[in-house]
Amino acid sequence: MKKKLLSIIITCCLLICIAPITTQNVSATTQPVSAIFGGGPFYQGGQSVMNDLRASGFNTVIIWSIHVNANGDLVLNDSLVCSGGNYVGQQAWVTQWATLKTAPTSVNRIEVSIGAWGCRDFENIRDLINSQGTGSSSILYRNFQALKAATGADAVNYDDESCYDVASSVQFGQMCNTLGYKVALCPYTNDYYWSSVKNQLGTSIVDRVYLQCYAGGSSNSPSAWKGYMGMDVIPGLWCLNSSSGGDTASSVQSQLTNWSSSSVGGFMWLYDDMMQLSSPNATADYAAAINNAFSSTPPVGNNLALNATATANQYVSGETPAKAVDGSVINNSKWCSTSTTDKWLKLDLGQTRTISRWVVKHAGAGGESAQWNTKNFKLQKSTNGTSWTDVDVVTNNTASTTNRTVTAFSARYVRLYITTATQTTDKAARIYEIELYN
Repeated sequence: MKKKLLSIIITCCLLICIAPITTQNVSATTQPVSAIFGGGPFYQGGQSVMNDLRASGFNTVIIWSIHVNANGDLVLNDSLVCSGGNYVGQQAWVTQWATLKTAPTSVNRIEVSIGAWGCRDFENIRDLINSQGTGSSSILYRNFQALKAATGADAVNYDDESCYDVASSVQFGQMCNTLGYKVALCPYTNDYYWSSVKNQLGTSIVDRVYLQCYAGGSSNSPSAWKGYMGMDVIPGLWCLNSSSGGDTASSVQSQLTNWSSSSVGGFMWLYDDMMQLSSPNATADYAAAINNAFSSTPPVGNNLALNATATANQYVSGETPAKAVDGSVINNSKWCSTSTTDKWLKLDLGQTRTISRWVVKHAGAGGESAQWNTKNFKLQKSTNGTSWTDVDVVTNNTASTTNRTVTAFSARYVRLYITTATQTTDKAARIYEIELYN
């Protein structure tokens, strides 16, 4: 990252990482990406940070930054984490990171960011490859193997801002892929280097290109970089911060909407700043801004909820449960419940289905006031239609469309359970559509 403006940097060679768990690689070409970079809080912030991320709506967490020392040691900011082929960081971090992709959660991909402005990480990678290669006995191989085992990371994220050596970058990417990592690129300049690395590694290894559109990359055009890279990009913006002002959640949604024709999602820099903010610029607000900007992107596959058998604990005359699964948000086609207790909408899918993404279209999606958008709710699953398990929990939603990914699960019955119906004291829940996708 172009990090000259970051007040949190103490030295040029500091800054981040998750436990042995089943991973799910998520390609940028199959669903909108909502990603967030974070520094110290991602390992020093404790379980409360993990819980905030799990409930946020972000589907990708990028741990910044792993530094590669000249001897091959891996340092997470200023903390040694891998040395001699072993993880040597705190075990408590491993335990906390393991929860990130544990349901209920919106997170389904973790990346470890390599490098930073003013650091020699990629120079050290180049020199280590030249002296030891990338075989299983090399220190790079052994330490990145240990890093993956400790973090459960799905990808390494290249943040090279000084070395720009194509040959070693390609060799490093091939080594990482052998270890089970995908490779994500995160440029802000030097399109020739980045396109060369992507072309030589190929899209089977490089599955995402993030683009810095803040600080040193503030003039970058996603459409231009799409042309350079030969694939859609994932532009990033900086949340409100003390150094340069940054973007509100509302302005992020507006900017990403303008870029959506050449983008497949967005990312936010930097959680360290974001955690100092509050609604309407909290973590979930920024995730919603990204997800809403791409909510018009057709989900992959068929909507499994379309015309499913729908029932509810209560509904207003003419605004029946069936209208929440009829595929329409026009002509007041919604389920509305004025129950004075918690409200629920149950779907019988007819048979057991595998689900990894869910969408809810609230009042604003049907042309009503956004003040009536559902605030607190959750998705539940059941095999018998009577006993329920939480899959995903959403709190403090303000968006008109909720668009979330979850760890894939199987169920015949799915329930939307609403605990707070609106942003106001109005008690009526208004759901225009609920959609489910594999």
